[in-house]
Formats: sequence, structure tokens, C-alpha cells
Amino acid sequence: MTAIVVFESMFGGTQAVAESVGAGIASCGLPADVVEVGRVVGDGERAPWWPDDVLLLVVGGPTHRRGLSTEATRAAARAHGDVVSGLTGLDRWLAAAPARTVGTLPVAAFDTAWGTSDGGSASTEIAERLRALRGRLVVPPETFRVVGTSGGPAQGEVDRAWEWGRGLVSAVR
Repeated sequence: MTAIVVFESMFGGTQAVAESVGAGIASCGLPADVVEVGRVVGDGERAPWWPDDVLLLVVGGPTHRRGLSTEATRAAARAHGDVVSGLTGLDRWLAAAPARTVGTLPVAAFDTAWGTSDGGSASTEIAERLRALRGRLVVPPETFRVVGTSGGPAQGEVDRAWEWGRGLVSAVR
């Protein structure tokens, strides 16, 4: 059995959080694969793919304009320089997912955001989409703070992401 953490990241902050979540999960004895959304495809299809033995699916991405990134917000991020997930976003990946792929799999959602707490939440939208795919949300969506467009996690957020990952294993078991 394994967990998979699928992430979208522009400047690396969400990737750092995803890696920490995966490390927290793995610290509980559940192997975790951390995979960028553009690499989660099977047989050339634009649909989610993961091994059959996945026990937990965790999905996270940056908050753009109060929700998931879009083609336009990814293009704007690319204009600032190299990005981790410049072409494929969670919006497209989740839209391509057939419900039978997620089924009743335990799922969790997180996002990264900077600025004030009223800046919207990609994790809420991710959670809604995972529930629409019949995923079983095991914890409320979570937001981790990053520092502006430099993309790095705010102080203490990497540790908090690790603890959150550990908590996901407890919620599943």
C-alpha cells in the first residue's frame, strides 16, 4: 500500500510543501510518492493515473485569483520566469478524471497562498472536485502560507506540512 501526493507548483513553494507532506506520511510507515501533476498520466491519456495499491490520494496546488490556477494564471506565472508546473494544471487534470478512477479512495486537499487569509482557497475547490469524483475526504482542506512570488514556504510551514502529512495517515487508519 502507498500514498500519492499530486501537486502543481509555480515557483517551488507548493512543491516544497508537497514533499514535506509526503515525508510526514512516509514517517508513519506508509510509502508516499510525490508527483508533479504533469507527470501523472498513463498511456498518453490526459487522465489521472496511479498504482492500484494507493491507500491515500493527496492533491495540492497554489491559490491563484481565489481558486485553482487557470491557463491564464499559469501564463502570467511563466512570464515571471521558469516555473515547475507551467503547462498542465490541477484544473485540467481534475476535469479529465473519470469518477471511477477515484471512487471511494480516501483523499485530502491542500493549497499554498500568500497575503491575507481572505485571499480565497484552491484547496476548497480541489476538495469539492475530489468529492465530486466520489473521493472520501478524510480531513478538511488545509492552507499553507508561502512568501510572495519568491514561492518559498513561510517560516514553520514546512514543519506544519510534515505534521499534517502524519495526521493524514492517522485519519485513514
